[in-house]
Amino acid sequence: MSRLGIIAGGGELPHIGMNEALASGEDPIFLGLKESDFSPREHSKRTIPVHITQIGKILKTIKQEKISRILMLGKVRKDLLFQGLKFDLKALAILAKTINRNDYPIFLAIADEFESMGVRVISQKIYLRSLLLSEGRYTPKKFGKEELRDISFGMHYAEKMADLDIGQMVVVCDESVIAVEAVEGTDATIQRGGAFTKKKGSAVVCKSAKSKQDERFDLPTIGLDTMKVMFESGCKTICIKEGETLVVNPTEVIGYATKHKLNFAVYGPSGIGGLNGSQKKIK
Repeated sequence: MSRLGIIAGGGELPHIGMNEALASGEDPIFLGLKESDFSPREHSKRTIPVHITQIGKILKTIKQEKISRILMLGKVRKDLLFQGLKFDLKALAILAKTINRNDYPIFLAIADEFESMGVRVISQKIYLRSLLLSEGRYTPKKFGKEELRDISFGMHYAEKMADLDIGQMVVVCDESVIAVEAVEGTDATIQRGGAFTKKKGSAVVCKSAKSKQDERFDLPTIGLDTMKVMFESGCKTICIKEGETLVVNPTEVIGYATKHKLNFAVYGPSGIGGLNGSQKKIK
């Protein structure tokens, strides 16, 4: 089997992907990005630290380790582009090919560089399928008419923002967009949305992938920290897109939401019609 390389940013996703790959019989290796919050943990012997600014060295490492497939997982702060970092010539050449400095053109240009040397970037879903939830409501309380209207409204605009490559999430209230995610990320957007909502608990957080999401990179992701920020910010309801949004440690996320009386739902083909049936359980 050809070797799998995991370009790893911060958070849990790289470790979940590593463990799933090992369980399937792979011989994976981390290319851990030093500029992120990545930590190899128990996989230090399977980790090669790399700099996001030194693409030339990353390509050289890929050749040396005989990597033929790449999995890109974990958080990489977009604001790094604005921090005055010194990129090597290969990184500058790749950036020069992009139509703009938004996430998708950069990811696509990097993937094209890998493909040109015979290295395939694979779907993030391959080793993260257990983090994808099906349509339905996962917490006890049924939604009222106002919440359902805001969910429908918010999911529409979240997808539009994702399609524009601005962000993947909006916070809405009374069919009005209160906050849109951009470079600051999910948590800061939720905090801002909660702060601008007059009635505590009325804000609805909606997160969506693009209408034609490239599965190789940047799938929307939420986790326990997302739910904690929602609770602290007074945002009571969150809805994500079925089959496209990763839920890190879903049992913990749903358990926290239930305990703190937050509402959690997954928006699917049935739209709001699929949200008020029986409460779904984590398999």
